[in-house]
Parts: sequence; C-alpha cells; structure tokens
Amino acid sequence: MLDQIITWFEKHKQFFIDNIPNFIIGGIVLIFLIWIIWYFKSKRRRRHFRFHWHHMTYVLGFRKIMSRHYVGRVHVHECFDPLVDFLPHKNIIFNKETLEEPILVRKEVLFKLYRIADKLPEGVNLKIYKVFLSRIKMNEAFEAAIAEVSKDKPGIGRHEAIVLAKYISDDPKGSLGGHETGGAVDVALCDDNGVDFNYGTKFHEYNDSTFTYSSHITKEQRKNRKNLVKLMKKQDFVNFPGEWWHFSYGDRMWAAYKGKRDGGIYGSAETEMGGKYGFTIPVNRTIYERRK
Repeated sequence: MLDQIITWFEKHKQFFIDNIPNFIIGGIVLIFLIWIIWYFKSKRRRRHFRFHWHHMTYVLGFRKIMSRHYVGRVHVHECFDPLVDFLPHKNIIFNKETLEEPILVRKEVLFKLYRIADKLPEGVNLKIYKVFLSRIKMNEAFEAAIAEVSKDKPGIGRHEAIVLAKYISDDPKGSLGGHETGGAVDVALCDDNGVDFNYGTKFHEYNDSTFTYSSHITKEQRKNRKNLVKLMKKQDFVNFPGEWWHFSYGDRMWAAYKGKRDGGIYGSAETEMGGKYGFTIPVNRTIYERRK
C-alpha cells in the first residue's frame, strides 16, 4: 500500500510542484471559511458584526441616519459623571421657553460647552434650547405629541398616534438615552439679541429641511449648519443627522455614531422606583458656585 502511494506521488510529482501556489491559496481560503463559520456561530459576534456593518454603511454615505434598532444595541457602562447646575456664561443664551428648571447637565458636557463658548467671536453666542430632561417632563412632552398627532389625523387610534408621535418626541418607555441622560444638548448659534442664524428651519420644526445635510436648504443655511457642527465636533460632540440642532456626548447615540458598540458612558439619570422617579447618579448643584 505504501509502495503504491509512493509510486503514485512520483508519477504526479510535477503536478504538485506546478500547483503549489494554488494549493497555498486554497488552504488560505479553506482556513478563512472555517474561521467565518466559527465567528458567525456566536450570536453575540453576529450582533457585533451587524452593528459595525450598519455603522460602516452610514459612514460611507449609503444611509442618512443609523437605525434606532442599532443605536439601542449600544452597551452603556455608566461613569457616574454628576448632573450639575448650568450656570450662566457671557457667550451662552438660555431659551427659557424650552428649558426645564433647574437647568441641569452632566459635568463633562458643561465643561465642553463652556470651552466652545469661550472661543466664540464677538457677536456670536451659543443658544441652549434643551439639555437634561426629567422623566416627568418626557412623559408630558410625549403625551402632548400624541395629542398633536391625533388632532392632525383625527381618524387614527391611539396606537397609531403613539407610533407617529415617536418621530417628534422621545418615548419615555423606549428611549434610547438622550436628554434624560444629561449628555444630549439642543443648540444653535445666535447673535447678541438671541436671534438664531439662518439654519433653514426653526428649532423643533420638522420637514424635509430638518436633516442636517438636507438638499432643500440654501448655501448660506448649509454653511451655518456646518459651522455649528464643526464647533461642536471639536469638543467630541456628535450630531444626530436627523436634527441639525441635536448633539450628544456619552449617550447611546454618541457611541453608535462613533462606531463604539460598548462605548456608552451615560445612561438614564433617573429610574422608576415605587411609582416615582429617582436619580441613579450624583446630582451636585453647588460645584460651580465659585465660578467667576
């Protein structure tokens, strides 16, 4: 038997020598296929791959925004950065009509906003529309959105109204971590009188021009939006492409658009306990009392 094998090999020796490169390539392909089968056998790794594939298609421009499903897949490792008072700054204007009192924000986010405001040229201010939003206010805002949808479309039921309301307000029961974390901010640049620069839409005005890089805006409006995004990006904020005014740091959306599936550091600042909402992170309302 061994003699037969040796004889057969001697007879086909030249064939094997001539095809060594093909055998090497075939071996590499076989090893790669075995690795692919092993990798995708794990449910956790399949989810990991799908998240990064989804993020890559966004980065390459094949999709305008990332799906809520994949944003919700981000893991949050709470860092317990405290909520603090948002004290005044000479280059920051508060829009009292849309802000919840007291005005709270994560400490690191506040530092970043102060650094942005410090570098603004004369006559330009950072207008704050919304920062931390409590669960109670979120419930009120969502119910108001449901009522607005029901009024505009009187023929639909509550379930359909809830589905449509999610496009204009966060659902407190299914929130992906935004304003309730203290890490999301709604901002615009404005003049000394508090008048926003021309962005094509007003804050919380939803239409085809609401997308940050909408094709329905003028060159001036596009330039103003790019300037805002550039300023915020320097402090590591991420813009939500569906709303030119919405920026995040540390929450699920921030991590998702950064391509960090395990990168969330800010979870919800409140949780329901015994029918009431309570803070799950430190709230320090005196840390900046000595700030000049």
